[in-house]
Amino acid sequence: MMKRNTILHFTFYIIPLTFVLSFLSCSDDKEDAYPSLITEMVMAKANAEGKMASFTTDDGTTYLVDNTISGMTANDCLRCLCTYLMETAGHVKVYRAEAVPILWDYTNVSTMKRDPTGIQSAWLSGGYINLHLTPKTQGGKQSWGFTRDSVTQNALGGSTYHLSLYHDQRDDFAAYSTDLFACISLDSIPQAPATLSTLDSIRLTVQTFTASPFKQAWKVHSSVDS
Repeated sequence: MMKRNTILHFTFYIIPLTFVLSFLSCSDDKEDAYPSLITEMVMAKANAEGKMASFTTDDGTTYLVDNTISGMTANDCLRCLCTYLMETAGHVKVYRAEAVPILWDYTNVSTMKRDPTGIQSAWLSGGYINLHLTPKTQGGKQSWGFTRDSVTQNALGGSTYHLSLYHDQRDDFAAYSTDLFACISLDSIPQAPATLSTLDSIRLTVQTFTASPFKQAWKVHSSVDS
């Protein structure tokens, strides 16, 4: 499996499609008007020229990219939300690739910020907790991360890691909602071993605009340990 991305993004401007490597293209061929596109989280690998050479999906499958997608750092590895079309065996055409920030551990910061945000979904795959957030913004800068609140023993005899989303709205006025994808690497959870046990679990809490926070839990499977 491709080595996990270790780049940490923690404070950035909220702009729809934060960093887009390639826009969806159109074709004059009627047969290509509605191609069978796949959209999922991947780990993208750049070549020496900073162009996407390949990517690995969260189930461990690696594909070579046939078209030119530029905008990456040479030989870098980047978490992306990728839209692509299967071509020949092991080869794909990428239509869109949006960089997904990996959130910083804010457990030891002096001031905890848990400003509310919207959230569409959260899921565990590829060694990451993936988040589809819908924050409110006016295009300003906000800070994002996560905290490890506690570690408890679960009924299976493993450890449960209780996490919360760190969010500082700062001076960004909550004018309208936008989409933001982000993720938490399981490698970066404080006090967690390098390889989590299948007896372990994770619980995430996100403060929302409603009275009740968003809460979700996952059991750790062997597929996310590698």
